[in-house]
Amino acid sequence: MGKTTKNAKKKIKQKKNKIKSVNLSVNNSSKAPKTAVVLVNTCKKISKKNKTTRINYSPDDLANALKTVDTGVSLRKAAAVYGVPIATLSRKKGNPEISKQKTGPATVFSDTEEQKIVDWILFRAQRGLPVTKTELLDSIQQHVKMSKKETPFIDSRPSRHWYEGFRKRHPQMSIRKPQHLTHSRAAVTGDDLKDWFDEQAKYLTEKKLMEIPSTRIFNCDETYVTLCPPSEKVLLAKGSRSAYKVVDSDKEGFTVLFMYSANGDRAPPMIMFPYKEEVPEKIVKNCPEGWGVGLSDNGWMTSESFYEYITNIFYPWLVKQGTQFPIVLYLDNHSSHMTMPLVTFCREKGIELIGLVPNSTHIMQPLDISFFHPFKETWKKSVPRWKNSKNVSRVKKEDFPLVLKFALDAMVQEKNSVISGFKAAGLYPFDPSAVDYDVFDKRKKSKTTVTKENVQDEVTEDREKHLLTFENNLSKDILEKFNTAWLNQTWPRDLEIRGLYKYWLDISGKSGKEINNILF
Repeated sequence: MGKTTKNAKKKIKQKKNKIKSVNLSVNNSSKAPKTAVVLVNTCKKISKKNKTTRINYSPDDLANALKTVDTGVSLRKAAAVYGVPIATLSRKKGNPEISKQKTGPATVFSDTEEQKIVDWILFRAQRGLPVTKTELLDSIQQHVKMSKKETPFIDSRPSRHWYEGFRKRHPQMSIRKPQHLTHSRAAVTGDDLKDWFDEQAKYLTEKKLMEIPSTRIFNCDETYVTLCPPSEKVLLAKGSRSAYKVVDSDKEGFTVLFMYSANGDRAPPMIMFPYKEEVPEKIVKNCPEGWGVGLSDNGWMTSESFYEYITNIFYPWLVKQGTQFPIVLYLDNHSSHMTMPLVTFCREKGIELIGLVPNSTHIMQPLDISFFHPFKETWKKSVPRWKNSKNVSRVKKEDFPLVLKFALDAMVQEKNSVISGFKAAGLYPFDPSAVDYDVFDKRKKSKTTVTKENVQDEVTEDREKHLLTFENNLSKDILEKFNTAWLNQTWPRDLEIRGLYKYWLDISGKSGKEINNILF
């Protein structure tokens, strides 16, 4: 027994990585000896490998090392001089295409595509609209979706790691926290306008666009058009206390984008509709040929809609008209007008985007200056005329494009008003002296003089805003009951809403003494 045990121990020491069966029998029984499996620790100690340090070298170092090798210097000496690994020199020797490749994984966008992104960022910065991280990622997501480019991005939106790598690849850009200015501090001054004219004069001269004809200079702007415009004054018998007229809802309307050239030619407009997926077929059928139809959740202009208008409506119209490129397009500096896909498209097609001075559209925007006011006045008259011509009592959503065309066709002075706007803004002919700089002195005087009438106007405006907010929180049924009770000089039948009714009378200015005597 002792001899057997000693032999077993000896064999275990000699072969540690094997499994040995040991006889556990202590008697000379005829049965087969019992054995037990002895597990021996076969795990070896894992030695820590020395971490390899990555050799950092620049593309210039690699290029110089390869040139040195081409002159006959050995790989070892060239590697030692320029700090480039021998294996790298051996792999890239004699292959200029490989030598130009950068270390690390390939970038998602090519050098040309990334340079376009940088140009767009700098373009926005020069025009007082610096790009934020969110705007950059949003614009790239939009670009990827439209171009259908294959990327590793989730939902086509770049990740934080891509953004950090992009910044490292383009060190000419830096991150700065913008200084927030209130509207009063950011208000434009006469000097701001003069500086803008000086800058644009140099730019247009450099691009040889200073002397182009009026047919190649454009301005676009949006305005909100209500289905039920304010009614004209009516005739009544003398002594009549009140005048009523049944009208459509005065809260419903649509955003319309207008585009005009400096000679008064109208490009196809675009109407925005508040739909998520698609515009009803009735509306599309009623839109004149060539007009744009946009949609968004709230019916407001979006960057996607503006891009679609420029690429699918405006540019094809220019080509069809035989317009010579490049052209100049003046527009306000809204962020939806300066997205990366739009700027890229316009540069490729010869459309020079020039942003106007912020907070100066009332002075420099041609359509704001002389077009929108006469258009709104024509719109007031055109809506009832169109109703009478069609023998209908109200304008429906699907009728809006037809009524809009009816109103535009009725504008006798359409061209002249647009031409006057370009001239007054100093955009065509390009003339900084055409701008009325006295408006800044008038604004300063008006701020220093506060009269009772100004205070009263502010109170009235605040009360109207409060009334509008209050009515927006009421259902249409309750508002109809309020109007019916007011017309009939009675109480609403529902006792629960009488308190709201009295409050509505108070804030709407309808609760005079005579009315209170009748109702209360």
